[in-house]
Amino acid sequence: MANKLIAWIRIQELYKHPTVLFPFLLGTAIAWSEAGVIDWRVFAVSIVITYFITNGAFISNEYFDYESDRINVERVGGDKVGVTTTGGTRVLAEGLLPRRQVLIASVLFFIATIPLGMLLQFRLNTGVLTMPFVLLGILGGLFYTAPPIKASYRGFGELFMAIGFTVPIFAGYYVQHGLSWLPLIVALPWTVNVPALKIIREFPDYKADLAVNKRNLVVIFGKDKMASVYILLTVCTLILFIPIIFIVKGVEVLLLLLPAFFLLRSLIPMIKGEWKNSEGLDVICKNGFIGMLFILVALTGIFVLSGFGVFLG
Repeated sequence: MANKLIAWIRIQELYKHPTVLFPFLLGTAIAWSEAGVIDWRVFAVSIVITYFITNGAFISNEYFDYESDRINVERVGGDKVGVTTTGGTRVLAEGLLPRRQVLIASVLFFIATIPLGMLLQFRLNTGVLTMPFVLLGILGGLFYTAPPIKASYRGFGELFMAIGFTVPIFAGYYVQHGLSWLPLIVALPWTVNVPALKIIREFPDYKADLAVNKRNLVVIFGKDKMASVYILLTVCTLILFIPIIFIVKGVEVLLLLLPAFFLLRSLIPMIKGEWKNSEGLDVICKNGFIGMLFILVALTGIFVLSGFGVFLG
């Protein structure tokens, strides 16, 4: 029983939830920076919805990626499972949970978001786009790996991730403050960097993905071409920090040096071609993942500090 409980906790990939939670927090922080006030009822319900959708997506992806994960012996991290490893949690690959139960659990998490989304829209009056945001999160998380779309198996996984991990920024802002172009501009570095990281994390999984015909961009175009794409997207990410400097106009923008440091630690060895050996690829993937998360941490910190200025002013 204890082993099953541990397996259920493990398959949720809680250590990766910040990749969805922090975008929502960023959207909330941007709204806070403009209005100086937050509806905490809306925030609490929205956090639960974010958790449920994220869990549904991660667990369903584990189910539909079973064949690829089962034969993946070149994953980053080897037998370890953590924030920077690739190739899933290994829970199903190791037979720790029945696959059918895992699929049912993912569906139940998705279904549980529906009444909560309706509560937001119709009782807490968060706006007509609330339920569309919820449904977009559900459909994107499910059909990333689930048939009939199976986006990650047909060359659309990177696009799905770019959209799916950016929607929470808009949602977090929208349920607090309505529509605005500001979240779009602020989200750009994150939106560009998410598919970049997805691409580099496909490198160690290449043989397993190829064996099960998982046609992501690295399988379709090859590692050499996608190495150049990763470099281009990472450079664009760094450039897209510049508009934020002009929007905020305060010393808090120095927080952007934190993600820039780790992104450069991923970019430089990539340019040098160190991705061609497993040790170099491991370093690139780890620093790229940390840099990606720190984009959200830095941006959230910037707008929280900016929000205190509005609140105190």
